[in-house]
Formats: sequence, C-alpha cells, structure tokens
Amino acid sequence: MKINHIGYAVKDVAGAARRFEALGYKSMKPPFRDDGRNVTIHFLEKDGYVIELVSPTSTASPVSMLLSKVGNSPYHVCYEVPAIGPAMEELKGQGYLVVAPPADAPAMGGKKVAFLAHKELGMIELVEGEGI
Repeated sequence: MKINHIGYAVKDVAGAARRFEALGYKSMKPPFRDDGRNVTIHFLEKDGYVIELVSPTSTASPVSMLLSKVGNSPYHVCYEVPAIGPAMEELKGQGYLVVAPPADAPAMGGKKVAFLAHKELGMIELVEGEGI
C-alpha cells in the first residue's frame, strides 16, 4: 500500500495552512467543507508529501473529540488501495476494527474511503485509487 497523505487534526484550518505554507507547503486546492463528516479539509503538498488538514465544523465531528483530548496533531495515515473491500477484509484479519465503513469522500473527488483502527497502531484511512 502506498501512502497517500497524513491526516492532521487542527482547530483552525486557515491558521494551520499558513504555518505549513511558511514551511514551504503549497495548497493543492481550496479548503473543502464536508458537511456529511462535519469537517473542513485542506490538502497541502511539499516534496511529494501530502498533509490533510482536518478541522471540525461542529461538535458532532469525531475530530472535535480528538482535538479536545490531544489538541492539534497528526492522527491518521491514508493508504491507497486498488479495491477497498478486499483491503479491508485483509486488515480485519490482522486485527483492525472498522471505525467508518466505505463512503464517498467529496474532498477526494468522490473516491471511496474507510477508516480502521488497531489497538497497537491507531487509526488508518484507506482510499480506493490513486491521488487526491
């Protein structure tokens, strides 16, 4: 599995984007509000590495709870897979639990994504296909 991006939970997308831009990151596209997930998402890239800034738009967002516990921080690694179903089954066989089943991700062009977690690793995201 190829790494697609690192998800970074932040309270303020615009402020965090300015800090990453000061480090040489470039915005890949404008911030996107995903009302289905109650988050705003902004992708930035530097030297082939992609950061996904994720900020809650309401307390209903799972990211809101994470921020209240640990503050701004990386919280998932996203991996590209050719087909999400078989990849999930393989990971479930390795002890991963499904946190969020496959669903379309508007910020990623409608690609299917799913979130899984492992007690020894934390959260990962799978995206079906390549790129953002």
